[in-house]
Amino acid sequence: MLKYGVKNYMKKIFKWGVIGTGGIANAFANDLKYLENHIVESVLSRNLETAKIFASNHNECKGYNKKELFFEKSNIDAIYIATPNTLHAQQCIESLHRKIPVLCEKPFSMNLQETQNMVSASKENNTTLLEAMWMRYLPHIEFLKKILKENRIGRIHSLYACHGQNLTRINNPRLWTKELGGGALLDLGIYVVSLSQMVLGTPKNILAKSVFTKEGVDAKTSMIFEYENGQIANLSCSMYDSQPNRAVISGDEGWIEIDPTFYAPTTVKVITNNEKEITYSEEYHGHGLREQAKEMQNCIINNNIESKKMSHSDSIDVMKIMDEVRIKIGLKY
Repeated sequence: MLKYGVKNYMKKIFKWGVIGTGGIANAFANDLKYLENHIVESVLSRNLETAKIFASNHNECKGYNKKELFFEKSNIDAIYIATPNTLHAQQCIESLHRKIPVLCEKPFSMNLQETQNMVSASKENNTTLLEAMWMRYLPHIEFLKKILKENRIGRIHSLYACHGQNLTRINNPRLWTKELGGGALLDLGIYVVSLSQMVLGTPKNILAKSVFTKEGVDAKTSMIFEYENGQIANLSCSMYDSQPNRAVISGDEGWIEIDPTFYAPTTVKVITNNEKEITYSEEYHGHGLREQAKEMQNCIINNNIESKKMSHSDSIDVMKIMDEVRIKIGLKY
């Protein structure tokens, strides 16, 4: 899978191809500037002018609107897919069959079957595939996992997490159109579901209720996850109202507070019953999307087709949960 020796690969410029030119694609490309050896080499968009505008903001980047030219002329180490949700599976699988490593935006796909097909393509082609759930690669999440592993708050009893933004003034079809996989659950709720899966695993029972838009997607969704050993996760997401965007994990020996915004670079407080407090705080510059780019490079260097930070089984388990929530709320795409 590795084109060069490890030592040379660490020194060489890591070249990205980007599919999609929206806000998250721009944020990813801009955050790469904090890394010494990562650049955007090429970008693919349906519109050539849009591709050229995107490319003009990044040195030596070339814009394409034809898929064949993008793959033929690009000299890239990995592809970052940042297109509407309904296109993820098809674009991932095609890239993997071309033996090009893929970092695909969350949600990984539209459903469990698509996710399983993507993972199968990664294994069949021995080519790296990562889900760009950027929260899972951030420094404060590594700190959180360390605290949980050390059992600092004892047995976990509950998890609370919310992610709400008032997006009603944003006229982005990706958010509101059913045919593009819109809705609060797929765009915002994926973060709270992914956090709960990382901390507590897969629930035995799911309760969920939603408010729907006239377009037929969920505008806000509330969920309660129940687990085999009595643990509970209380989760919510909304495109109608602003929420604290924080998370709290409670145990019998204390609790952990992940400050707003819990899924972005932030601070973490650990408060124990004996009144000890541990605070994780780091002066972090930039958006934070570069952490998943670094992890992609590390996986390729070490000939790993998946990351321990967000494994293929993690992506599959999260999508299983998402599918079950959608069954509960009656949402079909």
